Amino acid sequence: MIDEEVRAVVLAIVVLGGALAVSQAITAGRVVEPFSALGTLGPNMKIGDYPKEVLAGEPFRLYLYVENHEGKAMYYRVLEKVGDNSTIVNETVPADLPVLASYEVILAHGGNATVPADVAIGTPMQGAKLIFELWAVGPDGSPYYTGRWNHLWINVTSPP
Repeated sequence: MIDEEVRAVVLAIVVLGGALAVSQAITAGRVVEPFSALGTLGPNMKIGDYPKEVLAGEPFRLYLYVENHEGKAMYYRVLEKVGDNSTIVNETVPADLPVLASYEVILAHGGNATVPADVAIGTPMQGAKLIFELWAVGPDGSPYYTGRWNHLWINVTSPP
């Protein structure tokens, strides 16, 4: 017959395997660390080929990359704002500036989109802080700041 110690070891392995299988079944499909992502791409849809200088009032194209890993479908808005060196924006505080444009996208979990953004800054200024903030719309229909933002430094010159 089977020795008592062997039987105890086999029983321990079976119990441990069962516990692991049950835990995997319970946590399957859960998103442990949900997040949203925002990226700004230049006119050639690449990181880093941003314009350094633009003419006031003349549109130029950028692209906004939005990615959803929240574990559910999300309705996003990317808000475009222009400030300067004194403008405060961080993961808890959106820039207190007027919205110049809004770009919207709905994404399923795991989805992403690249949205064209035709930007025009109307006033000449040195060191314009072009800000893109990622906002989401909650189940109750109210928008909230996700804490994700990008900004670019651009010199805006007067037309000749």
